Formats: sequence, C-alpha cells, structure tokens
Amino acid sequence: MDFGALYHTARLESGFNPQARARTSSATGLFQFVDSTWMSTIAKHGARHGIVPGSRAEALALRRDPAVASLMAAEHMADNAAALEAGGQEASATGLYLAHFLGAGGAVRFLKGMAAAPGAAAAELFPAAARANRSIFYAGSGARSLQEVYELFARKLGADEGGGAGFALAENGHAADRLPAAVAALMPPETGSALAEQPLHAARLAYLLLAEMGA
Repeated sequence: MDFGALYHTARLESGFNPQARARTSSATGLFQFVDSTWMSTIAKHGARHGIVPGSRAEALALRRDPAVASLMAAEHMADNAAALEAGGQEASATGLYLAHFLGAGGAVRFLKGMAAAPGAAAAELFPAAARANRSIFYAGSGARSLQEVYELFARKLGADEGGGAGFALAENGHAADRLPAAVAALMPPETGSALAEQPLHAARLAYLLLAEMGA
C-alpha cells in the first residue's frame, strides 16, 4: 500500500499517538482500530508476519505497538481496496479512508449513495457513525450531506480526485529533500528514485518518519 495513504490515515486518526484512545468507541492506537476490526485483521494476517498473540487481551494491546499497528493497517487497507473495487468503486485515497472510517461495506454504500443523491444527509444513512463522530456529520446546527462529508475527508487528506494522498516527491528530486533533516540524514545516499520503486527504503522511511514525530 501507498506510504502516503497510511501516513495520512495515522495523522487523521491519532495525530501519530500510538496510545490514543477514542472516547466514544473502542478505537485505539495509531490507526484507531476498533476491537472487532483489529481482531479480525490479526486473525487473517497476523501469522504470516509472525504475530500470534496468546490471548484476546494480548492481541488488543498490540494496537499500541506502532510497528504491529502499521503492518495490520497496511493489510487492512489492501483488503479494503479489493472490497471497494469488487463493489465497483475506485480505491482512491478518499475512498480508502472512508473504508477505514466506515468499513469497506459502509464505504461502498456511502459512495453509491453519493452517486445517486449527493445532497442526502450522511447521518441518515450512517446514524451510528454520526452519533460517534458529530463533528464529521454535522456542521453548526445542520447535517452534512454525503458530498460534503466526502469533500471534508478529501480536504483533510489533501487528496485530488482520482489521485492518492501520497508522500509526493518533486520530479527528479531527491527523496530527502522533502523530509525532516533528522530522517533525511539516516536515509541511504543512493535513494533518489520514487519510493514506490524501493520498498525497503520506503518501509525504513515510514518507520524513521514516525519515530521523528515521536510515535
């Protein structure tokens, strides 16, 4: 999965705080996984990463481990991308964030609803999510429409239609040119091409950047 999509999801969900805990749900950790989603993701993908918790409590506590949380977030995002595409929807940056926020099925329902009636109140289609996230579904005294919620997420992600919320580099630029100095100093000197073409460097960069921000 694109590093930028994971980066922005962690930024929006927890502000890069691996100890974050939601007040209105069981959401915990960098990516604010709720209990049920985390447990199903660990069960599906944990073993192949060597993550085999001994108990439910131990598994849930792993949400606060940034490395484990990031691995599971990438796996979960890949699953969501497949589900969006199977539902006839583009796995764009905003679509992927909707899938993280509402679940893949909820995101497909949201996007289809928006295509059919963009002005419909989002809270009417997702009442439980609206109760837990009033600032997303309501503005002032009024309810936001599906289109308005989508545009709100797109702005927060810095995403363009059809594009990703990637950690973009200037054309022909060096990867370190857009990074904090402490991170850039630790990167291999030969890193000059797109991060997507150098998965090991991208993974190392993801770790270093989160560490630089105190996560």
